[in-house]
Amino acid sequence: MSYSRWSNSKFYSYWASNNTVYDKEDEVFLVHQDLTTYRGFTYTECKEMLNDTLKVKGKMNFVDNDEEAKELQKYMKQFIEHVDNEYLTK
Repeated sequence: MSYSRWSNSKFYSYWASNNTVYDKEDEVFLVHQDLTTYRGFTYTECKEMLNDTLKVKGKMNFVDNDEEAKELQKYMKQFIEHVDNEYLTK
């Protein structure tokens, strides 16, 4: 599932589905700046970054300011909500 696309954002972000993950804490959220520059974060890492823009900028050197960090936090929040909902139905 995509949370942002290059048509409306500097970032392309999505839930990287993997059939070998059995625990929600290991689900992965990917953020691309371009086709070759990207970072992946587990559900747990995303939860740790939700309220800390400095941590977001520290983990992704392509995030230039607080506004971009907050944008990514919005996508991480959506990812966390989707993962939580998915695991409620399992």
